[in-house]
Amino acid sequence: MQRIRSLIFVCFLTFSCSPVWGWNDIGHMTVARIAYDKLTDSERAVIVAILRHHPHLQELLLRDRPSQASIDEWLFLRAATWPDNVRPPRDHHREPVSSHPVYRFHHATWHYVNFEYRAGQRETALPRHPLPHHPAPSNPADQTNIIEQLDHSYLIVRGREREFSEPELELNPAEIRAVRLCWLFHLMGDIHQPLHVATFVEPRIPVLQRGDDGGNKLSIRVNHASTPRNLHAVCDDLLGTNPRFEKVVQVAERLSHDPRFSVTRLPEFSRRRLTWEFAEESYQAAKEIVYQNGYLHYALSSRIESHELTAENVPAMSKQWIDQVHALAERRIVLAGYRLADRLRFIVSQDVHGIESLGKISSPTIWVQPAGRFVR
Repeated sequence: MQRIRSLIFVCFLTFSCSPVWGWNDIGHMTVARIAYDKLTDSERAVIVAILRHHPHLQELLLRDRPSQASIDEWLFLRAATWPDNVRPPRDHHREPVSSHPVYRFHHATWHYVNFEYRAGQRETALPRHPLPHHPAPSNPADQTNIIEQLDHSYLIVRGREREFSEPELELNPAEIRAVRLCWLFHLMGDIHQPLHVATFVEPRIPVLQRGDDGGNKLSIRVNHASTPRNLHAVCDDLLGTNPRFEKVVQVAERLSHDPRFSVTRLPEFSRRRLTWEFAEESYQAAKEIVYQNGYLHYALSSRIESHELTAENVPAMSKQWIDQVHALAERRIVLAGYRLADRLRFIVSQDVHGIESLGKISSPTIWVQPAGRFVR
């Protein structure tokens, strides 16, 4: 089996896992803006009416609204970033997170799923089971993953399932719907980020035996003049790092009108409708484009942090790789926006066809893959 060619083949240092983020703010807000543009005024009004019941409406969702953004526009964009906004900072030690009015809503494990990828494997379909969370969360709701929680959030907003997690159960029904709608916005973006689905496992390297945490344990340089960054962060920032409202609108309009991303040029949009299928697309993209089918050059982040390696020893990516992952990010962002709009239309739809179509969405507990395989 071919292995990923690395600067390091053996490393005996322990590694403190970096947090797993999703697209940065501009990425998530672009997904939301694309969906916003695809909906009618009446459809937007229904979504906004749900969001107005959010327990953090004034504190987070409406905060810092620019003058050029309407309340409806800003609510869409901020709904998509809310699950990241409730993430406690690393230096938060003033009170337990479980009692904090904002941070207690953070669910780290809902943002991702770790399907194992090993260099040299030919399969692009999802493995039968994802790797378990390590260490195992004490909260049963946090023992789930993005596939389960994306569908569960959607079905809760539709009124087809009941909430079961804490602290959401402490909210009233309207607040629960608003919170879960934000998760739907956010997780639709996250599941289209390839490194939120795949984790690279290398048994010969101790810190990678349980995976690279979606690229968080690997460092690269985007060019010879740049400083090292972890692979996951590089992929998160591929649309830029400027989250200003006018920039988000500009990026969303550019991508929506790009002929490469018209619906007719995105066959997977009409062919693949289930959440596990979105995950399978991301898994394949991670394998083939991000990890370069096992030929990605990288350094271990732990060795940079311990000063065993200098910046000059960290591989610089080729322009071809940068171009490939940038084009991939744009395609995945557009697909996420289109698919989010579809789910939002189901939420506001009262017609029989829309209700019947709900049955085509995968179960929030078990997803049946082709050939009868299961993914929990």
